[in-house]
Amino acid sequence: MQFTRRRIVGIFLVLIVGLLALGAWQAFFSGILTPGASDIRRPAVWFFFLAAFFFLGTAVWADAYFRIAGAALVFLPGLLFAHSWEYVVAAAVSVALVFWSSMGIASEFEERVRFHFFKSVRSGQFLFVAGLSLALASGYYVVLKNVSWEELVPRFRIGEEMTGIIFKAAGAINPSFAMLSEGDATVDGFLLSLEQNKSGMTLLLDADQAKIAQELFLVSGREQIATLAGRPVAGDEKMSDILSLALQQKLITFLRGGETTKHLPSQAIPFFLALLLFFTLLSLLSLAGILCVVAAQALFRCALWVGWLTLDRVAVEQQKLAE
Repeated sequence: MQFTRRRIVGIFLVLIVGLLALGAWQAFFSGILTPGASDIRRPAVWFFFLAAFFFLGTAVWADAYFRIAGAALVFLPGLLFAHSWEYVVAAAVSVALVFWSSMGIASEFEERVRFHFFKSVRSGQFLFVAGLSLALASGYYVVLKNVSWEELVPRFRIGEEMTGIIFKAAGAINPSFAMLSEGDATVDGFLLSLEQNKSGMTLLLDADQAKIAQELFLVSGREQIATLAGRPVAGDEKMSDILSLALQQKLITFLRGGETTKHLPSQAIPFFLALLLFFTLLSLLSLAGILCVVAAQALFRCALWVGWLTLDRVAVEQQKLAE
């Protein structure tokens, strides 16, 4: 094998992908194993650069064994943290999907008359996202399949995006909920918006009486929301946080119910949450993948600028319909 400049850069990228994958999976499993951890920024950054360098590799790797190694190294480090046949099977399927993605991108580069990095790499983005989503969901399931439901449900937190969707849907039905779609509304602000939408009976009261009535209304509203959330409410908390907590508490109560334990096997809930995580990641990463391709294109242009890679022009035959 001749060690051309392209192959040397390709070997370097395989090593980079392996190192980034090790850091990404360590951050991912560390986040799952830490009770109450909700910060996903660290693993997100790792996986962002992992995807960017892998996409760069799909344009650089000239040989199939480089593509096989790159696809395998994206998921192999996960075996250091997930010792289970479920992850092995999911990782094998993910490697196949990502390798298929890489080969599809290579074919796209070959078929184009002009070299177009973004369009070619975008053609294989979905398969990479599908493979990564599957591996992440399986890793989530493997780690949490044996924990108690009380520990399991809070880890799958309802984020601000989900509560925002809930508020927007509720706002379409009841205008009182419209202000909550902004995400910064407090408990007291929400209660006051409800009071303003009530009939104008307070207009018949003087200023002091109206103030007392408003305070009594806030106290009563806080007590009701506190009962719903299962914790004291001062009034200055974000309503989205309180709603998220209330939904989690209700979900835990439901999962611990007698009827649920009779009809659902012990592994059903972790599997359901892992499946939900898979489809959530599939949609989110499909959007984030575009940014990864843009970052990979920027890295590619930098490699061209410093001279690590070069574009060449060759004469090719083109098949056309005869006149």
